[in-house]
Amino acid sequence: MKKLIQLFLSYAVEERKTPMINRKRVGQNLMILSIFVFFVFLINFAIIIGTDSKFGIDLSEGAAQVYQLQVTQQAKRGTIYDRHGNVIAEDSTTYSVYAVMDTSYVDVYGNKLYVKKSQFKKVADIFHEYLGMEKDYVINQLEQEKLSQTAFGIEGNNLNYSTMSAVAEAVKKAGIKGIDFYTNPGRMYPNGTFASHFIGLAQLVEDEKTGSKSFTGTMGMEFALNEELSGTDGIISYQKDKNGNVLLGSSTPVKAAINGKDIYTTLSQPLQVTLETQLDLLAEKTLAKHISATLVNAKTGEILATSQRPTYNADTLEGLDEKKIGTWNSLLYQGNYEPGSTMKVFTLASSIDNGTFNPNQTYYSDKYELADAVIKDWDVNMGLSDGNYLTLSQGFAYSSNVGILHLQQGIGTDKWMNYLSKFRFGTRTRFGMSDEAVGNLPEDNLVTIAQSAFGQGINVTQIQMLRAFTSISNNGVMLEPHFIGQIYDPNTESSRTVGPEIIGNPISSEAATETRQYMVTVGTDPIWGTLYSKTLGSPVIQVGNESIAVKSGTAQIAASAEEGGGYLQGSNDTINSVIAMIPSDDPMFMMYVTIQQPEVWTGLEYRDIFNPVLEEALLMERELTQPIQPIGDKKMVYKMPNIVGKSSGNSADMLRRNIVQPVIVGEGEKIIKTSVEKGDKVPENAQILLLTDSLKKVPDLYGWTKKNVDIFAEWQGWTVNYKGSGNKVVKQSVDVGEDISKLDKITITLGE
Repeated sequence: MKKLIQLFLSYAVEERKTPMINRKRVGQNLMILSIFVFFVFLINFAIIIGTDSKFGIDLSEGAAQVYQLQVTQQAKRGTIYDRHGNVIAEDSTTYSVYAVMDTSYVDVYGNKLYVKKSQFKKVADIFHEYLGMEKDYVINQLEQEKLSQTAFGIEGNNLNYSTMSAVAEAVKKAGIKGIDFYTNPGRMYPNGTFASHFIGLAQLVEDEKTGSKSFTGTMGMEFALNEELSGTDGIISYQKDKNGNVLLGSSTPVKAAINGKDIYTTLSQPLQVTLETQLDLLAEKTLAKHISATLVNAKTGEILATSQRPTYNADTLEGLDEKKIGTWNSLLYQGNYEPGSTMKVFTLASSIDNGTFNPNQTYYSDKYELADAVIKDWDVNMGLSDGNYLTLSQGFAYSSNVGILHLQQGIGTDKWMNYLSKFRFGTRTRFGMSDEAVGNLPEDNLVTIAQSAFGQGINVTQIQMLRAFTSISNNGVMLEPHFIGQIYDPNTESSRTVGPEIIGNPISSEAATETRQYMVTVGTDPIWGTLYSKTLGSPVIQVGNESIAVKSGTAQIAASAEEGGGYLQGSNDTINSVIAMIPSDDPMFMMYVTIQQPEVWTGLEYRDIFNPVLEEALLMERELTQPIQPIGDKKMVYKMPNIVGKSSGNSADMLRRNIVQPVIVGEGEKIIKTSVEKGDKVPENAQILLLTDSLKKVPDLYGWTKKNVDIFAEWQGWTVNYKGSGNKVVKQSVDVGEDISKLDKITITLGE
């Protein structure tokens, strides 16, 4: 170290000059340094100006982070309306209540801004009065230790403005500080309990990447149509000053929000309210485990009202837990069950269509032996009778299993299975909802197939039953049920409106008409009619002097493997159901009701649901049967998506949600061809063929356009001979269900 110091001193002494020379040298050095620094600055300035970056950092982006703020502009979720334009679900602002517990939370004057322990009981009283919370629960939340603030669960969330204001006013009067509210975007269901399982819910979900919150459908229609309803969020940029404060008037749209589309359903608010009221009464009377009811326009397939019990209030979420509602699923389309004797409607219709029904043929109803099975009538099984001598027409009115087996055996096993396929049992309706159950056809054995004729050994969904019933109510022409009446895009002020969709012709018009006539006797025959009340001396289901086609059913409930299999054996372990069509000669409406495991049951309870709802439907007939009027003249553009290679069923659902009428051809799971090319504009209600990867049977071409027949014939290498005039198929020379591999030509009759 000493040597280093000595060397430095020697250098300094050796270079020592006079003070004047030293000052001159220092000045020169400073000038050279200044010139060097200046050139370094110029070079850096040029680099920054030219590249807008330094050391790999984007300088504009960094400045923007300091002086600009970008926020997500949430898209408005589409509104759901009924057919009359009444709001069912819409966006709103909701509030969540919370309590400040941090004792250090005071203002500049030392005033306490938290809930004091002495105020816990008063807070519990207020929350109990205005929010329905249990007092013990409120106090337990407030007494939690080491919390700066506490919330109050589901009952403290999604509060509307009036409820929030009432709570705020109450705590203010009580002199309580520390109760406050978060503001949240909300989804309001102003009708409360209103087709709740069917409409479903949209709930606030946070994006893990951006942290932004938006509403996402989690149940029912809100879930199924989430893509159509959601829209796309936008981005707005704000300028900030050097202190980070947002400058007023500095907002600049970066990306405009695209609001979601509005959905006009086919539901009718007045009818739905009546249905809900009557279901409450029926549930209270019968104490049933599950009840469901659906009213449909018999000529269009429009679902006019639907609900189930138990249910929940979509606005307050009261009852929304599995213990209270019994099932998260919609009974309309997500539950499989054996339908029981309402299935006999299709057996009778098939027998008439097949030409094998003789109404005056007599039989004795004690039993029917088939293979190793002995099948008896309900009254014989219950010990009420040893059997009766009946005609086949009387047997239908009496819901005789033995009589129905005579009809099924007359049709034949293969033909009966073909009729079941024509009615589309065992296939989903794909009417636009998600997670639809499929049901299944009977197992391939003689007895089970025969039992399916009276509703055992076959599983269905309610929406499948309603689809099949349209062929009875609509003179043999089967319709696709639908719940969307119109879609409106507020961004382009354009819309698409739904029209009836024909999906088959399982029976003749004559067979359907005659079947309805025999259904009338179920309610009017004073001796054999199962829906004629000897106590009342009149039909159970009656609306004024209207003639009503009806059929009742009582189905056993299959036991689970844990329950030992077979059927439940309790006296109440049944599903009671009725289908009603009014007026019988030319039905405008049909209604289907199921009542599962009622604790109190006489059968007269059907009056409480059918009579008032059907009466109101008839009073509103003109309003309910008018075509839905488009909103404006501008048609919404929809382009054919690329669905080749994708799921046939999911694609059909998606197309129906966009007002397109898909025809799934074949039994396969994947689409291999479509009759419309990807990217082509598709008009509303356009019929599109979706050819699947498995096609073994001749499809039902009824209602197909001539253009689609030509396309399908080209796919199959068919020669087509046309008869008649018109643009729609009304008859085909080869029966539905025949082996398609043996077919190379077909005769098609056209009509309108």
